[in-house]
Order: sequence, then C-alpha cells, then structure tokens
Amino acid sequence: MTANRNELETNKEIVRRFLEDIYSTGKLERIGEVCGDDYTWHGEAGPTDKADVHGLEKFREAVAEFKIAMPDATVKIHDMVAEGDRVAVRFTETGTHSGADFAGVPPTGKRIEWSGIGLYRIAGGKLVEEWFNEDSLSIMKQLGAI
Repeated sequence: MTANRNELETNKEIVRRFLEDIYSTGKLERIGEVCGDDYTWHGEAGPTDKADVHGLEKFREAVAEFKIAMPDATVKIHDMVAEGDRVAVRFTETGTHSGADFAGVPPTGKRIEWSGIGLYRIAGGKLVEEWFNEDSLSIMKQLGAI
C-alpha cells in the first residue's frame, strides 16, 4: 500500500502530537487519543526493565514510571520522515532526574540531555507499534552511574 502525501503528513502529525502534546507535557491520560489499544513498544530496557511492552495500559504505565523519574522530560524533534505506514523521528530529549530511581540510580537532581530515534507504525489513524532506541550510555554517564 502506498500512502499519499496527505496520509504521510497526517501520520507525521500523529507522531508529533504524541511526542510534543502528550508525552512532553505529561498529559498521559490522553495517550489513547493517538495510540491504539494493542500498542506495542520495542526498545531497550527502560524503567520497567522490559525490552517490549504490549498493550496501551502497560505502555501508559511504563511512560508514567519514566515521567516519575524525570517529570520534566521533553522531546525536541529534529527530523521526521514518513513512508507508507511508518514515521521515523530523530530527537533530543532533556529531563531532570528528580522524582524516583531510574535504571537503579537514585534521583540525582541532574538535568541531562540525550539523543534518540523512534520508528512508529500507524494503522487506523493511531500509533500501533514503536521501535525505540536512545543513547543509554550518555544517560548513565550524565547520571554518574558509569
């Protein structure tokens, strides 16, 4: 299936809305507006120590757990490319490790910045799957864990 230009722009807007309007603002109760019920997240072990998260509620819980550790975490999108039902994003994230343990590290009060890339799949107007990778080494160095 080939997406037309309008569909590609719509898909990019869904991803932008998730990252900037919901995640970065901490309005996690709105995740269901852009993510499907069967949402699947594939990534590095994060605050839940799971490499994959299945289902919208489990994903919301995992994001909420991260936002407790870094409540002011925000994403700045640098590049966004869409093709078919996929959107790729290169971003920088910043946050202050002030709320809870993160990856076994007690709150440090440090403001850190790291880069990452996400690949999102959209179906039926919602995000349904994500492959996520971030610079974990940089995060752990900045937190003083390495």
